[in-house]
Amino acid sequence: MPAINRLPILATIPRSGTWFLRYAVSFLIHLDRGGRIEDRLTGEVVGRPSGLPFDFRRFKGGPLFNAHRLMPHDPLFIGHTVCPGFAETVDDHSWWARTPFHVPGYDYLHEGLNYDYTPIDLAADVAYTPLSVRAVDRAAAAGRGAPMALVYRNPLAQAASYFRYGVGHPNPAYNTLDGQPLARVPFRDYLFGGALPSYAKQFISFQAMAERHRGLVRLVPYECLMDRPVEILADLLNHLQGTARCDWRNLRHAVRLARREHLRAIEAELGHSLDGTRAANISHMRSGRFEETLHNRLRDDVIQRLQWMGVDTDLLVWSGDDKRGYFQRQQGRVAAE
Repeated sequence: MPAINRLPILATIPRSGTWFLRYAVSFLIHLDRGGRIEDRLTGEVVGRPSGLPFDFRRFKGGPLFNAHRLMPHDPLFIGHTVCPGFAETVDDHSWWARTPFHVPGYDYLHEGLNYDYTPIDLAADVAYTPLSVRAVDRAAAAGRGAPMALVYRNPLAQAASYFRYGVGHPNPAYNTLDGQPLARVPFRDYLFGGALPSYAKQFISFQAMAERHRGLVRLVPYECLMDRPVEILADLLNHLQGTARCDWRNLRHAVRLARREHLRAIEAELGHSLDGTRAANISHMRSGRFEETLHNRLRDDVIQRLQWMGVDTDLLVWSGDDKRGYFQRQQGRVAAE
């Protein structure tokens, strides 16, 4: 395959719906191509009955997907990355370069991997494709790149979820902090000493690029995606596609197939968690609202720290917020700008 140099990006901050998005979009692509998917919980066959079944065992979960017939450009990125083109403005944030990510994986496109052999899903007999990160960065910096979006969770919920994920992870890069087993680290130390700076590093890159190239980069709260998954995902896909489609006929099916209970049933069938880090009986997807048990003072401290780093905290959606009201406020704000 020719090297990819124009790449629509659907980025997520870790623990912000990454696997939901990967499966929902992949199911949509498969159904739009005339395939079929059997619901592991209900037995319902979705799609063309005579179509090819979705190959769960071959599916690796990205970060690149062949989105032929869905996007104007075949490849689509769904995963964690710093916003392409941000390096041009990094000097505007003095803390950024000297603040490391607390775990690997926040910035797939800039971690020095062998991008000549980038894994790609849904591409027939092709498992890898060359990717020119330099060309993607250059086009994004000039405002000529493909559309991009970031899905982000509120920082307390994200940190709490990643903390639980790290405690159960088999890799010491994730289950320790500064040489200490994560299970012994107070959550506040983990939050301010690791999770929050990493969150701010990734978030600020998209915030800065959205301000620099209005219309190219969009920021979408995870809480709103979970509240209205079909509507918000359709809006995201329209943005990445660069058009305003109204015929996402398989999207509702794809979103339902990507529900948490069904993904867990798929994990049981595969014999391991979707991210490959643990046995299927210990899913990496966990429900709960641990952040609601945290003291309100912690939220105030988080907001203060993020504002010091330059994060626009008005973009965050906290538990209990009116999500529809949030979108109305943001739409009015964009119109005013």
